[in-house]
Amino acid sequence: MANRYYTLMIIPEKTSKVRRLLIPSWIVRGSVVLLAFAGILGLIMMLDYGYVMNQIGENRELKIENRRLRQQVQIFSNKMKNVENTMDRIQTFATRLKVITNIEDRDDLVKRLNDPLPDATSNTGAYSRGEPARATPADEPSAAGTGAQAAPAFDERDPEVAQLRVDRDALADQFQGLDHESLLLEQNLEDLYELLADQRAFLAALPTRRPSDGYFTSGFGVRNSPTFGDRVKMHEGLDIANRPGTAIFSTANGIVKFAGVKAGYGQTVQIDHGYGLETWYGHASRLYVKRGDKVYRGDKIAAIGNSGRSTGPHVHYEVRVYNIAVDPLSYILEN
Repeated sequence: MANRYYTLMIIPEKTSKVRRLLIPSWIVRGSVVLLAFAGILGLIMMLDYGYVMNQIGENRELKIENRRLRQQVQIFSNKMKNVENTMDRIQTFATRLKVITNIEDRDDLVKRLNDPLPDATSNTGAYSRGEPARATPADEPSAAGTGAQAAPAFDERDPEVAQLRVDRDALADQFQGLDHESLLLEQNLEDLYELLADQRAFLAALPTRRPSDGYFTSGFGVRNSPTFGDRVKMHEGLDIANRPGTAIFSTANGIVKFAGVKAGYGQTVQIDHGYGLETWYGHASRLYVKRGDKVYRGDKIAAIGNSGRSTGPHVHYEVRVYNIAVDPLSYILEN
């Protein structure tokens, strides 16, 4: 037979009177059930409190990330506008250089410069020079590749945060595309620079100045030889007469090919200007350069004299293109 009561005895320390309490068994069993229920309820409340606090922490971090992503998207957008404006200016500058350098005459280079720049979407899958493309999850690059701090791996419960991440990664793709385009522009400008440098060297090699001050006494062409009477002979240069010792100048940049006595010309300087161009300066009284010297347009190289077959002090000046004499006046720009 089950107990219907439980006896609770209370024994005082100083008195001899013992108290006894009879507690019905249903009260004891009910108390145990209530304590168990209260314990389970308390555990559930603690777990729920922990979950709520965790959600609050995640929401706080999501808000922080949201704000940070907004700032990153705004910074990227501003940088994109600046970079695109710079790229447009560079492209315009490159186009102007092509026009003023007449680069269209170079068939191999004009093909490379006039071809449209390839669309960077072929490399990045999301680049376009306009509104940021929406990147697909498979195309989303790591934020670390753009210099942005890696975002915590939160569940995408906030659509705004998810969209900001997509916009940020799309802008990162645009930067990759702009980087590719900038490399192409850099190559184009290097080609233009090489062409301009070559043209500058070519212009510096053209004998465009007079070799000396004085009077033109004989031009390029057929004439009666002054030393052989009425004998007709081709005069392959022009003569400029002046007092002995008058300076003779290099008419263009080049390397001294010969400096010494040459039959018929007397003391002579030959300068190789490259591009098949040479200039000769004959009948000098004194030479100021030697073979191998590098000279520039306007450098003093000799002095007018009367050496060789000559009838008076002057400089005999020739321009040769691949060793064929041409009229020097067709190059001289001075009056």
